[in-house]
Amino acid sequence: MRKLTNEDIQKKRVDTINQYKVLQYLKKNLNIHEFNIYLYDASTIKVIDKKEDTLLFKFENNKVEYFELDLEIEQELEI
Repeated sequence: MRKLTNEDIQKKRVDTINQYKVLQYLKKNLNIHEFNIYLYDASTIKVIDKKEDTLLFKFENNKVEYFELDLEIEQELEI
């Protein structure tokens, strides 16, 4: 997982086309500079707000879908 800097966001520096499409969606619909943005996997971007709430945005089936990430599940995955 890699954190995107403001420069990465402006220059659209991501690893895959799916991440690029998610980043476009986020830039269009959110004030993206108010969040911490991470490349999560090949088709997913992780967004964390100031309250530490976490959402995953994933490009699948030609659309961007999002869901909340349960931190307990994420910690289990890291172990």
